[in-house]
Amino acid sequence: MTYPRKIQRWTASLLVPAYLALASSAVAQATITVTSDKPGHKISPLLWGIFFEDINLSADGGIYPELVRNRSFEDSGQPDFWKLINNADGKSTMAIDSSQPLNTFNLHCLRVNVDGGFTLENDGYWGMNIVKGNGYAFKAAIRGGGMSGRLAVKLVGASGAVLASGEISGTSRNWHYHTLDLVASNSDPKTKLQICGAGRGTLFLDMVSLMPKTTWKNHGLRVDLAEALDALHPAFMRFPGGNWIEGDDIPHMYHWKATIGDIDSRTPLWNTWGYNTTQGLGFYEYLQLCEDLGAEPLFGVNCGMALGDKSVPLSPNCFKTAHAIRGRRC
Repeated sequence: MTYPRKIQRWTASLLVPAYLALASSAVAQATITVTSDKPGHKISPLLWGIFFEDINLSADGGIYPELVRNRSFEDSGQPDFWKLINNADGKSTMAIDSSQPLNTFNLHCLRVNVDGGFTLENDGYWGMNIVKGNGYAFKAAIRGGGMSGRLAVKLVGASGAVLASGEISGTSRNWHYHTLDLVASNSDPKTKLQICGAGRGTLFLDMVSLMPKTTWKNHGLRVDLAEALDALHPAFMRFPGGNWIEGDDIPHMYHWKATIGDIDSRTPLWNTWGYNTTQGLGFYEYLQLCEDLGAEPLFGVNCGMALGDKSVPLSPNCFKTAHAIRGRRC
């Protein structure tokens, strides 16, 4: 028998609330019993951990506290993130130079053709967060070609106020490292590093670094971010990433051996996220971080495969070639 549509609607309007009431009643009557004196299977203490990958400058510009961006001038064929400002009488110019590199791993430096007064400026990563009373270590490899004048190193706030300064002298035609200890007289999150000079001749700079002297457990990492990781109490830490390890192609695969040893002898890597990495946060630093966190290290190793379904052929000569040209932008 077919009922009129009106009766069908009335029936539905009565049945739906009744069904919902019945379901609600059933849920309300459900109980859960926990027998605490009879535990089930053992849960691994290693189930809770963290995964670190250098994405969006989370290493350089993040937990690795180098304040100078493009400190080794390896980012490209241009002096990226550096600005040259001439004084009124100045006609100086700057360019990337590879005629006499600092070493075989760091092939580029900055050449300044000095003609009058000049200022080199670096904003770091969205400004250098300088804190009043804190100490900062400045270090740079410098050589000169006919220029022997003093260089002034300054930390300058957004308003133009000098927060710390020092002088470097004694440049020669061979590479030498120069260091300064700077103490900030005030705080400014938008501070810039300035290197000022004057005269005539040629100036070469490489590995220009500004690092806070206070780091987490004195092991070289940024305090606030390392403390945030520590607060998670991770049982393990996986590093150095996922796609980061593969790279866009074979020459840009991650090789852990290129990330250890002296900072200026580590091979920078143009990574899959579109920027150059200093490798200042290398294999040793990752292991030290794991130890300081009390976390088991879980190291990701490249298995010979890159993004885009590229893989290393079985021929060992091909792999040696790929390893030799790693870290250069294609």
